Amino acid sequence: MIVVQWEKSVPFAVFETIDDYNIAYPQARMPYHGDVRGGSRSFTCAASGLWDDLTVSGHKYILDFLPSDVAGSGDSAPEGTVVATRWGNPPVLLLAERVPVRWAWEVITNAWPTTLDSAARVLHSASRER
Repeated sequence: MIVVQWEKSVPFAVFETIDDYNIAYPQARMPYHGDVRGGSRSFTCAASGLWDDLTVSGHKYILDFLPSDVAGSGDSAPEGTVVATRWGNPPVLLLAERVPVRWAWEVITNAWPTTLDSAARVLHSASRER
């Protein structure tokens, strides 16, 4: 895992493989491509993807909202992570951790970001306001 913070950005972590991410976050696992991926929420920005202005790869990414599978105390709003992937393929960019996934989904869909940096900023600024 590589933790990065650009000069004008919020910190994020980069995992080179899905296995690396799943080892670090076993409670909010990223399904492998073709697995039950259809069951997790994703944000694609009108199916076009979000531009990568964090690692400046020139690629487009989608956001996945991965709820924790750890049984909570009856909490109807499970916490989890928000990651960006290249359509379910590595690398995995961790944008937010330990956030209520439904809340994160609502924050993102209300803001409708078009870049990864703007998505990360929305998640981090809104989490401070919670």
